[in-house]
Amino acid sequence: MLRNPLLMMVFACAIAAQAQYTDLRVGLLGLGRPTSVMVMGDQGPLDVWADGRKVARLEASDGLSIRATAQGMTAKSLVLDLAAKKLIELRSPLGRGFRVRATEPKGGERSYPGMFEIRAQKGALGLVATVPLEEYVAGVVQSEAGKGHALEYYKLQAVSCRTYALANKRRHYGEGFEVCDGTHCQVFQGRNLQDSIRLATTLTRDLVVVDPDIRLIHATFHSNCGGETMNADELWSGRETYLVSTVDTFCLHAPHATWTASIPRTKWLAYLRKNGVDTDDSSAVALLTEHEPVCREIYLANVGARVPLDRLRKFFDLRSTYFSMHPVGDQIVLDGRGFGHGVGLCQEGAMNMAKDGYSYSDILHHYFAEVHIVDLKNLDFFRDEDGVKGQVLPHP
Repeated sequence: MLRNPLLMMVFACAIAAQAQYTDLRVGLLGLGRPTSVMVMGDQGPLDVWADGRKVARLEASDGLSIRATAQGMTAKSLVLDLAAKKLIELRSPLGRGFRVRATEPKGGERSYPGMFEIRAQKGALGLVATVPLEEYVAGVVQSEAGKGHALEYYKLQAVSCRTYALANKRRHYGEGFEVCDGTHCQVFQGRNLQDSIRLATTLTRDLVVVDPDIRLIHATFHSNCGGETMNADELWSGRETYLVSTVDTFCLHAPHATWTASIPRTKWLAYLRKNGVDTDDSSAVALLTEHEPVCREIYLANVGARVPLDRLRKFFDLRSTYFSMHPVGDQIVLDGRGFGHGVGLCQEGAMNMAKDGYSYSDILHHYFAEVHIVDLKNLDFFRDEDGVKGQVLPHP
């Protein structure tokens, strides 16, 4: 029996944290808004619930075709024929999960851990998977990172993806789920099948990253920073102490380190004119058509016209906002560096750090300033005003 009050508090917080962070509700928007789907058990049966009541068992050898109707939904298999007004749930009694593919319109099959629910939504089907957190993390790492990377990189991604998911659990609160499966949140294409990712997720189980105030950080990442990451407040409205610019030499020779784009001079000048530049002023035009930045900038050439680089990037569909420019004939040639927004973790730089023998903790601290790695079971304890707030125990 626990008699020490401090230990009792830690134990109670650990139990509460485990309950809070067990599962994640994921909107399967990557499957679209189909009008019908085919669902099967993943190497096991599924219990079928309709509008809150268990109505049947779908055997592993059978498939259930669910279709939206004017009255709600119908569901049919080789031996089942049932209907629901609002909700159909499929639960795996053996914990094996489910497989699903859209049939109208047609889509590919995906396999998911956890429980599946289908809601009738104005003639279409809304799809949500309730997935164990750690299996969700492994699936995101597989989807976002791909194959063939060092174990330390997969461990880094597991901690980052777990942190990002839990920090953004309310992004889709009004839609009936917590995160989506696309780039708006994190790409999640279903069950992880890679042993190295499964091991990395297991070795970092329950670990998340917090700032000095014990808040889960927004563990943002991008493909390649081009040699220098950005301060968050230079791109977005909010400022975070941990999302600050850092020089990064590890990504300079990676696949997405450089790029080139050519834009017709007339189109370039038309964009500048629309954004307040006096294109009849030859000196202003010269500054905004030939420029070599010495570091990342917020505005084009950092001159008085103040043309925001993030807007320019979106308009011309550029890989990054980090580029030099010079005229060649009737074209403006951009020689760019990096791929993505440039805030937080540089994926290709982190991959090379892992190859060079850096630990996932070293890599994390290279890209995020003044952060700590903590166990979810201890998170609420450290936040407790009556506890030792701010005294974060370092994790190896």
